[in-house]
Amino acid sequence: MQSISLLLSALLLLTSSMYTRGGVLDCVSGEMQAKEQTKGHLSVSQLTVGDVIQGVKGAERAPAWCKVKAVYPLPHNETRTTYDGFTDTHMVVDETVHQYGVRQNGTVRIGPVYTLATDCDASVNSAGQVFTPINNGLCPFELSWDEYLTLITAIRRVANRTGYFWFDLSAYHDNDSAMVPYWGMQLSAICRSFMQCAREDHCQEFEIIMERFVHEYLNKEYVEIVERVFPNIGGEVSKEQRRTFTEVARPEKKKNYLLLFTAVGSALFALVIIVAVILLYRGQKKMTTVTRPGPEITSTITV
Repeated sequence: MQSISLLLSALLLLTSSMYTRGGVLDCVSGEMQAKEQTKGHLSVSQLTVGDVIQGVKGAERAPAWCKVKAVYPLPHNETRTTYDGFTDTHMVVDETVHQYGVRQNGTVRIGPVYTLATDCDASVNSAGQVFTPINNGLCPFELSWDEYLTLITAIRRVANRTGYFWFDLSAYHDNDSAMVPYWGMQLSAICRSFMQCAREDHCQEFEIIMERFVHEYLNKEYVEIVERVFPNIGGEVSKEQRRTFTEVARPEKKKNYLLLFTAVGSALFALVIIVAVILLYRGQKKMTTVTRPGPEITSTITV
């Protein structure tokens, strides 16, 4: 029993190390280059918030210029092994969104790594590789491009309201009093519950998980920001309560579009009826004026 206990402790320690070193945003090499709109090719470590680099947007992955919204080194300037500029778990885009993996035939380096996020759906490095701002610690499975778009759009909606501190790994801490002490181990539950929310509109679990994550693992100064932006965090989403994570994160409901189109269609139909009535009334009035008989005229002829 003691040996089993020691083994479990070792596994937990290893898992903790894996998550806290990289977590959700494990990471790109500071030496990897991207083309900046006015400055040319820069290393990631040279980029600052507000720089504009190449990326892609939308379902068609249209090329775009993308504003850098967050660029953070790992806490304590930790170093990682990268392959062609990516840690092995970093999510890149080819036919699908998947982890880069270990590629010994590429350029292997050990050095500082950074989280990098822009206002586009994905970025493009100088070698032409499309990459995301996340790793498989958040979603530990391959995603289709459509699934990824749903996820990254939700992340961006939240970050646009709170700030992009979510990409700063020093914003989180482990919590020995929580059911799961290591903050990184909660990330896959966030992804799984969000995908269920997006696909099936079952969002209460996602809302509860986000409320616990914020209060158990996010540093106090950021908790205060989240509570100001989402004062009803953890609320009942079945009542469509406003200012919850779910309200901002989940895709628009199809029924909302149906209601919108129905309302617009009804308004247009009513407008057509009103115009038709006005035209009919004017036409009848005009016909009455033209066909009205005039006074009978008689004349006397004097010979």
